[in-house]
Amino acid sequence: MRVAGAVDYEPGPTGAVLERAAANDDERAALKREPRVIPYSPPTLRALLASRLIVGKTTLDKSTGEWAFRPCRAPDDLVSAILEAGAWTDRIPTLKGISETAFLRPDGTLAASQGFDRQTGYFLAPTSTVLDVADRPTQADAAEALAELEEVFADFPYVDRSHAMVPIAAILTLLARPAIEGSVPGFIADASTRGSGKSLQTDAISTIGIGRSTAKMSWPPDATELEKVLSAYALRGAVCVNFDNVSSGFGGAPLDKCLTAVDTVELRVLGKSEVPAVAWRAVILATGNNVEILGDTTRRVLVSRVESPLENPEDRTDFRHPDLLAWVRDNRPRLVRAALTILRGFVAAGRPSQGLRAWGSFEAWSALVPTAIVWAGGADVMACRPEAGTSIEPEKAALLAVLEHWPTLTGGVPTTTKRALAALYPAKSPGERLPPDGFDDLRDALESVTNAKPGFAPSPKSVGYFLARVCGRWAEGKRLARRDDRKGFTEWRVETRKVGQ
Repeated sequence: MRVAGAVDYEPGPTGAVLERAAANDDERAALKREPRVIPYSPPTLRALLASRLIVGKTTLDKSTGEWAFRPCRAPDDLVSAILEAGAWTDRIPTLKGISETAFLRPDGTLAASQGFDRQTGYFLAPTSTVLDVADRPTQADAAEALAELEEVFADFPYVDRSHAMVPIAAILTLLARPAIEGSVPGFIADASTRGSGKSLQTDAISTIGIGRSTAKMSWPPDATELEKVLSAYALRGAVCVNFDNVSSGFGGAPLDKCLTAVDTVELRVLGKSEVPAVAWRAVILATGNNVEILGDTTRRVLVSRVESPLENPEDRTDFRHPDLLAWVRDNRPRLVRAALTILRGFVAAGRPSQGLRAWGSFEAWSALVPTAIVWAGGADVMACRPEAGTSIEPEKAALLAVLEHWPTLTGGVPTTTKRALAALYPAKSPGERLPPDGFDDLRDALESVTNAKPGFAPSPKSVGYFLARVCGRWAEGKRLARRDDRKGFTEWRVETRKVGQ
């Protein structure tokens, strides 16, 4: 079926093929196959050229004295030139992304027919029937649509209605991603205890947004591994990335780069030494219990918080939808229509201002998704930004621990990270516990901000990176200072603010 505002599609671009591949073995039988971008290999591209072109060369026939055309296989330099070109003219458009659901375009129209959409550069491979959406939905229509989406998450004990809007904002973001020229925030499903339905929320979000539950990725132990994971998702053209059950600090430079990437991001690729610029259009989801958000990631995410009043939430039985994902799959066409109705209605109404503040780095997103939700009668999801809360920033908490304990640990003498860590983590026999020394808070802080395994020493390099980030930052009248010794090693000390400084 067609959606109001949709246009016809042209054949997909060359240079990549779309392949259906299962997310993982466990989901192979239950989930539909996931479309992904697969770069052409030289043999595959050569076979394609042979099916589309007649490649040959002219040679002189000595017996007749005439020039004759003789077919041959595509030369290696031609195949290499096509593979390495990266981009071509408008006659061969660039593939920016894949969508498994009808989506909003930058001009506010809706794309709903299978194939390549030249306006956005997205290939649409719908996974379910697309229901008609009115060309100009009213605000009342949008309010009804919002109520339909709220029903999906009615069984979750959110702390307030703003938090209940966050998963809806994630759904709208997935459907509006091709229309947003800029970056989009990450979405965290946080809970006070286990069994509260964190993963179920993200499964419901992705089932509506892309037609299936996403494969769940464990949170990587360090920044290097995180960068490789994100680059793998980028190269396959992932629509959604889901870090499930984050148990250590959530954040880091690679994640921050992706969350604020406008169109491309430089990421290290597994098995290669170069750091290429790759397209980034994915929406990042994460779940966890009392998730710690590190450093600059704090201003790049929205947190949806559920707090169950039950001691054992997993034993609860009074659900409106006992099998939520089955219900969502059965109702997905109308739920997608509801999400598109909110987006299309808001745009058709002229994107009326709702008095919300812009969000730096996410201006285009904040002007569309949160504003459309409020226009439809919902609460402001930007109240769920961590910086809007009262909890202390994890990086600042770690800085406070360093400022408090570093002078005692080092005896007030400027010290390198290697010597400080040797004092914090003395050699011991396997299973032997350290005697109480008053530095447990400092160990916990350094392990948290470096994503180190609890109880194990972080690397001096990772601690050095953290200390460099907070160096010179005043907190409670103190700051961390650095100096290089005669051998070029960096030493750290804590300075106290002088009177009148």
